[in-house]
Amino acid sequence: MRKLDLTGQRFGRLVVIKEAGRSSDGRVRWLCKCDCGNYTSTPSTKTLRNGTCRSCGCIERERPNKLTHGKSNTKLFHVWNGMKQRCYNPNNRSYKTYGGRGIKVCDEWRDNFMAFHDWAIANGYEEGLTIDRIDNDGDYEPNNCRWITLQENVSKMRKEQ
Repeated sequence: MRKLDLTGQRFGRLVVIKEAGRSSDGRVRWLCKCDCGNYTSTPSTKTLRNGTCRSCGCIERERPNKLTHGKSNTKLFHVWNGMKQRCYNPNNRSYKTYGGRGIKVCDEWRDNFMAFHDWAIANGYEEGLTIDRIDNDGDYEPNNCRWITLQENVSKMRKEQ
């Protein structure tokens, strides 16, 4: 298997400087410089590539409210998480048609489920509806999203293909 070299690549706020050894379970660790100026060592290649590790921790420290929302087991949370997975996780089966084409989640929603939640509730979300991007080449953002039925979404996909 060919050795993967992430040196110089950017992942969120981190730029990989060099390989930093291996963890106790044999995973490659990477020394990274964060945009805030701090250096950090990542747990593994996987955490960089799947978006789990995107800063030295400064993103969490910058959040004004660290309280959890208690909505992680709701369908709406799964919609939000699925949207992010399609856009940022190269291992997601739909990444090729979303993130692979440059589709992103707006900054307002990407790291803030409650901002997405509040928009969704104010814009007609009900269980059973799916999120739809009005402009198929546009990002997931308030001006480009709406809620439609699965049947409408499937028929829309057929027309666009």
